[in-house]
Amino acid sequence: LVAGSLVGSSGAILSYIMCKAMNRSFFNVLLGGFGNTADAGPAGAKEARPVKSGSADDATFLLTNADTVIIVPGYGLAVARAQHALKELTEKLTHRGVTVKYAIHPVAGRMPGHMNVLLAE
Repeated sequence: LVAGSLVGSSGAILSYIMCKAMNRSFFNVLLGGFGNTADAGPAGAKEARPVKSGSADDATFLLTNADTVIIVPGYGLAVARAQHALKELTEKLTHRGVTVKYAIHPVAGRMPGHMNVLLAE
């Protein structure tokens, strides 16, 4: 009972801190998926902004001055289905003598095992 209370309260404190960092209220984050989505914030905005696209060659050029590159994939990599572009980038960096390592953040994905499966693919 005590351990569950500590886990729950620490999760609530972390959620509150993250809400402050996003400039959103705690209840807006919890209940944001319900009701009117027009006020949801940046995801609901239809503002046209310039987009810069790049290739694996562009990223390789920027990262070639490094001795070691550590890649920490997150949920965005899975959503964008960019694991093949990441593999291409890794091959180009390795070919130029850069050491490439992967790190799995324990909270980055839905479950840490998902990132392992994604990288294995």
